[in-house]
Amino acid sequence: MRRLWRPPLRGGVHVCGCGHSGTSILTRLVGAHPRIHAIAGETGVAKKERYGRYREAIERFWQECEAAGADLWVEKTPKHVRHLGFILDAAPASRILLICRHPLDTVASLKRRYGRLGKGLRRWKQDNGRVLRWRSHPRVLLVRYEQLVQHPQACLEEVMGFLGVGFDERQLSYHQQPVQWYGDRTPEQGPPAGLSHLEHRNEQINLPLFDNSGSYGRHLDAAQIARVRRSCSRLASALGYSL
Repeated sequence: MRRLWRPPLRGGVHVCGCGHSGTSILTRLVGAHPRIHAIAGETGVAKKERYGRYREAIERFWQECEAAGADLWVEKTPKHVRHLGFILDAAPASRILLICRHPLDTVASLKRRYGRLGKGLRRWKQDNGRVLRWRSHPRVLLVRYEQLVQHPQACLEEVMGFLGVGFDERQLSYHQQPVQWYGDRTPEQGPPAGLSHLEHRNEQINLPLFDNSGSYGRHLDAAQIARVRRSCSRLASALGYSL
């Protein structure tokens, strides 16, 4: 069926990649810029690939952005990495920030969430296969989690240059202005005895930046580490990671 022509939309910034790779903290850092408005939570606006739904959503984003006195909005939905063709077709001037992380750390974190190693492995390979496919697109910038947490200013200077907005030192002190993006508790309430997944994520994005690289050894045993290495080595190498 021939598709009807649709006017190109005014896009913003989408942060995506495999879950548990640092999409939230990257969005938090970018959104701490005084000229950029961060959309709270995960919007999922492109997951159904419906032009009308997407148009209405980003119109709301621009309204929020203008009400906040900002010039640009940023939203994050990790699984949008599976819908980049749709986003760039609907809003060709959109900018995409892809983030990737070492497979052992990412899969270990996903295993803790899902309770199953295999599901985490499949997600890492599926989503990072798309990262590899899109990383050279002119509207896409690939960010490595390790670079972000170990050299945050240098990494953010590159990111902000890509977005056409200069780096602002206030971005590195984002945690001094707590936000409530996930869960029901406000940052001032502090963590309860047992955090839900969403509450844990909200706690993390209100902490000062920390490096969680190499933490997989606390969550994977030797057999599981060997399985990740066997399964992910080729894709990991293509993304610049050594297993």
